Amino acid sequence: MVILTLDTFIRHLPHRAYVKLSSLLDPGGLWENLAAKIPLNMEDIDDNDAQPRYTHQQIAVFALMGQRTGSGNSPTQRVLIDWGTRNARVSHLIKVLLRAEYYAAANYLNNDLLNLGIIPPPVNDDDPQPLPPMGDSDAIPDPKSRENQEEKDMPGGKNNPEQNSSSQNVDSLCDSFDGMSSDGGTLSDRMSCFSDHRDSVLAMEGVLLSQLRRHSLDCREDSEDGWIGLKDIEIQTIEYAMLSGVTNDFNTEPLEKGGNLVGAGGFGKVFLGKFRNGFKIAVKFLMQSESMRKEDLNLLIKQFETEVKMLSTYRHENVVHLLGYSIDGPSQCLVYQYLPNGSLEDRLSRYQGTPPLSANMRLKIVMGTAHGIRFLNDKGYVHRDIKTANILLDSEFNAKVGDFATVVSAPSGDSKTIVRATTVIGTPAYLAPEAINFDISTKLDSYSFGVVLLEVITGLPAQDNRREETTISNHIMENVEEPSEIHSFVDQSAGAWSEGAVDKLYDISMRCLIHQKRKRPNVKDILPELEEL
Repeated sequence: MVILTLDTFIRHLPHRAYVKLSSLLDPGGLWENLAAKIPLNMEDIDDNDAQPRYTHQQIAVFALMGQRTGSGNSPTQRVLIDWGTRNARVSHLIKVLLRAEYYAAANYLNNDLLNLGIIPPPVNDDDPQPLPPMGDSDAIPDPKSRENQEEKDMPGGKNNPEQNSSSQNVDSLCDSFDGMSSDGGTLSDRMSCFSDHRDSVLAMEGVLLSQLRRHSLDCREDSEDGWIGLKDIEIQTIEYAMLSGVTNDFNTEPLEKGGNLVGAGGFGKVFLGKFRNGFKIAVKFLMQSESMRKEDLNLLIKQFETEVKMLSTYRHENVVHLLGYSIDGPSQCLVYQYLPNGSLEDRLSRYQGTPPLSANMRLKIVMGTAHGIRFLNDKGYVHRDIKTANILLDSEFNAKVGDFATVVSAPSGDSKTIVRATTVIGTPAYLAPEAINFDISTKLDSYSFGVVLLEVITGLPAQDNRREETTISNHIMENVEEPSEIHSFVDQSAGAWSEGAVDKLYDISMRCLIHQKRKRPNVKDILPELEEL
């Protein structure tokens, strides 16, 4: 039997201790405050102003993991297990619990487990004093002293959980006050609450806009290869009610019919959010329901975690810009910079009558896409779902690689190490042959990029069941015997290409589509050739 002391590593605590702490700290999300109090460095355990170990994004990920079904998903336990890898001791945990003012949890460890006695709460001059005897005029409470608490506790107030899951339009919030019962506070209280909510919308609008502008400056001026690190990134936690407001209650009518729905697929829908000054955001609403299968729910949460982690760690001018996320509503949401020119897939197909992309625009988009993929691969990631639908275009037709739900770590050594997956991930027309064997490497992305190049050259879709060869790669390989024959497939709506551009793009595409992985280049290998066009 292990003898527990203050010096015992928390990873050696008995299971019953983890269960008890979870029962004390999981309800009401008390564990989040505990996680926020844990210092980055153990030597700073007594410093109240120490740099925290966990960021808001990491705490949010712990919360999401706690939403998974099944045992072992207590966020309190996940935090303690993770912190335990840093050789945290029971004495450290007690100190953090006391700093968070969780005396019941601290005393469970100090008294119940270690038999060291009860730790009393500190007494100071700010503690509430006993009420004076009845009849003392000084005992009459000042109504204003309760004003803030009443505002927080009233329906729609800041601390009311119903507010966080509301789907009310910001402009219609005022109407909802008319139906409130008389115990909901005075009219001035209710109007103050509405004003606070509207102010928070305007404040968030300013924060998101400043982040977007700073991101553009950082990528253009502060970095040689167009990326910035975690220390420069501020991902915002955004209220679901706010997102509901700017998306007109997540209006599912398509944009072309006056609604807010940009597109849908897989587990999510994307909505356009519009602020009063014209600032726009794209909101990905991750669809989940009580009828969803356990494995699908876990996959959805895992994809959310992956995207937040990836886009919270690095930024690049050719990667979609994550502005924030929401986890306080009925479904998780991701908030991005709105890219008005849609996807490369839609523009190549001239969806909704959009004008064709010129040859120069296509070269610019191809170049930006290659830079985005190279960035991901250089940082140790494989996207696994590169396709024209996931290449988004801003107002100046700069390419942004998007949809990071499928991203995984790449093997080291330029793909010489084999990493195995358990599920084939990706879109069939873009999948490299080795994907069927669950083989993961950066060569998956270069193969997919080869398919994208064929789409850019020809304007043909990657998958067309009306063709004899349904995938574009098979279609071109079957019908182009000599390199010069690719010119008969060139999309004429692009206009004139610069000399040799089509031949070079086709040559690069064919090399990216080589079936033998070891002979296939990485995107970074062909990037210098693209830059010469």
